Amino acid sequence: MRASSRIEAGRVDVGRAVGMTWQRARTHSDDRTARRLQAAERKAEGAAARYRALKEAAAAPTSGDGTWRPMPSWQQMLLLVVGGGILMGLLIIWLLATAYLGPASLLALPAAAGLVAGFIALRRRRPRPATPRRRPLVADLVRAAQEMHEAEAALQRLRQECS
Repeated sequence: MRASSRIEAGRVDVGRAVGMTWQRARTHSDDRTARRLQAAERKAEGAAARYRALKEAAAAPTSGDGTWRPMPSWQQMLLLVVGGGILMGLLIIWLLATAYLGPASLLALPAAAGLVAGFIALRRRRPRPATPRRRPLVADLVRAAQEMHEAEAALQRLRQECS
């Protein structure tokens, strides 16, 4: 009888050990699920904050700080025609001045023009202010909205799993 009571006692102990193992596994699973839920909440909050920041930056008025923006094609063509005409006029004036003043003007006129251009360039040299960040494009907003929706969907799935 003693042997059978030991076997039964052993089975009870084994049962308790198994029950404790399953119980421990459940608590680890619950802890893991809680951590995943918190991480998903943080990710959803971060994605929503990025989307809001991009949306506010897109809605902000453009600053007239002199940043370069591409010109429309008609303005580019006008600049090409007018700029080319001015350069051709200067070349003709230079050649006429050379014809009347002699070969010394071949050296004097370009040197004077270079000195004037250098003076203007040195006078304009100022440290440029820090350029602001570019306005977000529609693609940036769409990408941020997709990230936000995906994070919210993952959060919903985890909340449903926990419930």
